[in-house]
Amino acid sequence: MRVAQYLITLFVLLSLNFFLPRMMPGDPLSYLLGDPSTDAPILLTEEMRENLLEYYGLNKPLAQQYKDYLLGLAGGDLGWSIYYNAPVSSLLLGRLKWTLFLSGTAAVIYVTLGILLGAISARNRGTKTDVGLLVSVFSLGSWPPFFLGMLLIIFFSLKLGAFPIGGAQSPGAAQAGGFGRVKDVLHHWFLPCLSLVLTHLPGIYLLTRNSMLGVLGEDYVRTARSKGIREHRVLLRHALPNALLPIVTTIAMRFGFMIMGTMFVEVVFAYPGMGTLIYQAGAARDYPLLQGGFLLMMAFVVFFNLAADLLYARLDPRVRRA
Repeated sequence: MRVAQYLITLFVLLSLNFFLPRMMPGDPLSYLLGDPSTDAPILLTEEMRENLLEYYGLNKPLAQQYKDYLLGLAGGDLGWSIYYNAPVSSLLLGRLKWTLFLSGTAAVIYVTLGILLGAISARNRGTKTDVGLLVSVFSLGSWPPFFLGMLLIIFFSLKLGAFPIGGAQSPGAAQAGGFGRVKDVLHHWFLPCLSLVLTHLPGIYLLTRNSMLGVLGEDYVRTARSKGIREHRVLLRHALPNALLPIVTTIAMRFGFMIMGTMFVEVVFAYPGMGTLIYQAGAARDYPLLQGGFLLMMAFVVFFNLAADLLYARLDPRVRRA
């Protein structure tokens, strides 16, 4: 039953993935035809325009385009990018590695810190430690990620010159190889990662703190303490595993939306990831590339939500019985 629900959801999302880009004003060839908002457009004759429309199948009825879209997906074909003149699948794979590296490492950091700091704050509820963590975490994380990214660029890159303004690596770093390339990649990664960590940390921290506060008052925690078990073992072996149950869904959603969640940060830092690619595809009205990017995001969301359901059932046997 649950698998059927996911399949129905996937079909609806695939349909939205096809129709929503086509509801945007403009068309995929507007950029090439000399859109006034672009810097250096390429002018096309009407004959060239008609040939391109026929080549990309954009002159077909919408129902036929939708059918071709579904048949292409069934055959593993994501289409051909109009703007980049390259296969959509190769473009997505080339950019996905950077997004997974940036958002994946950032997610591991802010999830680990959020759980750790939330548990410490709950353990010391009402003390200076708790108040200090609450004020610090929410003060640092009260900025939108793209705005915080711009502030970090102004201070650390322009004022101090400690980090590069943008990009994922310096020109020629790919040929350098070895430790030098790793150091260069991490040097470019630090500021966008810091932006994501600081802005996503408060959600995990507050959820962990509230969940831990509810668990610490349970009878089995008091029983463990009455047996003389050390406090850190009570927290780690009895309180924290049960407090993590409501956090699992939140973490899965964060991982599911990691591609879209990094879009504005990637644009601010000119980071060559999926977010920047989808932003450029939207500006160019590149339907095949938008469809491929959104499809990949949907796959991430569905996969991690399904993983959350399965993991939740393992953590809490009552879910299996239900």
